[in-house]
Amino acid sequence: MKFEPEKYVIPDEQQKPFINVAEIEDFLRNAKPGKSIVREIISKSLDKHRLNLREVATLINADDRDLIDEIKEGASTLKKAVYGNRIVLFAPLYVGNKCITAVSTAASG
Repeated sequence: MKFEPEKYVIPDEQQKPFINVAEIEDFLRNAKPGKSIVREIISKSLDKHRLNLREVATLINADDRDLIDEIKEGASTLKKAVYGNRIVLFAPLYVGNKCITAVSTAASG
C-alpha cells in the first residue's frame, strides 16, 4: 500500500490524538458519489494507493446499486491481489496493562 500523507485539521503526529469528529462528519455530509469519481477512487485503490477521508466518505455515501456493486467488485479484486485465495483474520491487540487494571478493579468491587 502506498502512503501519501494528507493534510487534515489535526496533524497526524506520533502519540497524539488526530481524529476530528467535525471534520469527518463534514466529509460524510459533503461527499458526492458520482459515477466517474467513484470509478476513479476504485481505480486508485486497485493501484494500491491509500484512500483519503474524502474518498472513503464518497464510497460510503454511494447509493446507486450499480456503483455499490462496482465498489464491492473492486474490493474483492483488491483483496485477491493483496491476500490471494486465503482468509485472513485480524484481531485487536492490546499492549499494556491499563485494560487489565480497569477490569480487575471492576471485578473486585
